[in-house]
Amino acid sequence: MTDISFDPAYGALALHGYPVSNYFNAARAALIEKGAAFTIVPTRAAQDEAFLAHSAMGKIPYLRTGQGCIAETVAILEYIEEVVPGVPLYPAGALARARARQIINIVQLYVETPLRSLYPGAFMGGVNAPETIAAVRPVVYRGMRALSQLVTPAPFLLGGQLTYADIFAFYHFDLGARAMRFTYGASLFDAVPGLHDWFDIMAARPSIRTVLADFHPAFAAYLRDKGAAWLEPELKETTHA
Repeated sequence: MTDISFDPAYGALALHGYPVSNYFNAARAALIEKGAAFTIVPTRAAQDEAFLAHSAMGKIPYLRTGQGCIAETVAILEYIEEVVPGVPLYPAGALARARARQIINIVQLYVETPLRSLYPGAFMGGVNAPETIAAVRPVVYRGMRALSQLVTPAPFLLGGQLTYADIFAFYHFDLGARAMRFTYGASLFDAVPGLHDWFDIMAARPSIRTVLADFHPAFAAYLRDKGAAWLEPELKETTHA
């Protein structure tokens, strides 16, 4: 699962994480899009003191640099943009850059976070409480309605330039759409015109395809291990064969 060997010019970047994590996958795709030299270190989240010394909340991903470790995906993306040369992944104008960050915040706080509360019943072999199911949907719809006011995929969320907003949103929508279909039988993408096509365009990018090549088998194994109610389409076909 190594992309490129360490390169001292980039401070020997090493991304620690696990390919089922949408946050890890977003950080990895961003590094690939920037053309960064980095190594992946397969790592699970932990709460022991040694791990907390690298990631203060005990979460993945974290990025090891020549100067120290950085956790939290949004902070990692900011660091990548500042220190890694290559194609800019934020727009040039101050307002457009702020808009990209606004989209990231909405996706994280008002779409991914509420949908994550449905993951136990969909992906982890648990059962979602009826009150949780009832509470999540209006919050997600409100978040998607907000996005419909801010984005016009053409082909990317902010127009012709790929940005961190696209990368961040793709991986959060990729998992969140599954939870939405499982729980409500509804599409996460219908609220935003053009979002279905945007998702397909993103999925075809080499960086995304590289990351998904590791995600799909890891996620399938995770679902099996958890005895999850959700089955990936290819697993359903295998099961019914």
